[in-house]
Amino acid sequence: MVCGAPLRYLPEEATHTCFFCGAELPANAVCEQGHFVCDTCHSQDAAAFIAHALRTTRETDMVVLFEAIRRHPSISMHGPEHHILVPGLILATYRNLGGHVTEGILETALRRGGSVPGGNCAFTGACGAAIGVGIAFGLILGASPLKARERRQVQVICQSVIKEQARFAAARCCQRDSWIALVKAVEWSRRLLSVTLKADYPLRCRQSAKNRECIGPACPLWKRN
Repeated sequence: MVCGAPLRYLPEEATHTCFFCGAELPANAVCEQGHFVCDTCHSQDAAAFIAHALRTTRETDMVVLFEAIRRHPSISMHGPEHHILVPGLILATYRNLGGHVTEGILETALRRGGSVPGGNCAFTGACGAAIGVGIAFGLILGASPLKARERRQVQVICQSVIKEQARFAAARCCQRDSWIALVKAVEWSRRLLSVTLKADYPLRCRQSAKNRECIGPACPLWKRN
């Protein structure tokens, strides 16, 4: 599921860390490259897998976690699961860095992200990944329709993410737009949050050959290949 290498069954169970969710569990098999995937991550669909991975992960870099989760076979190259993933990544890593995020806050973020339909970027003019940043910051800042300052902050955050995404005359790419959203989230965390988010991992595109709408050298991820 991770790299395509054959499984290697162990002579006796040993504790291994799940590649996707980070849980440490007894394992009786790993692949020839040493990857272990727990039974929960092995069997769940996209939304359930994302929720499980975000609840259990100890990762602090959003991009590391983003790439690992997107390698799960239930995650499509393009799809509304990214609308769940972006706010979840922000909140899970913010929690792991010491920020206050309860289980209820994370569940609310996933539910709100799941309400954003596929194709929202073109059909309404607001990318679901950008909205995901607004969802996460709205929950951290305690925004509501009646709180003028926090409401404005969340709107400005979403506006800045969409503006950066719209710099590229490009068709859909959930990887590119989600990555942009996470990088912008770091910038806003420096201004507004008590804990600065991390998106330091140098993401390399692994899907350009499969993505018919790839913009090639015009993409900010292209230079890293």
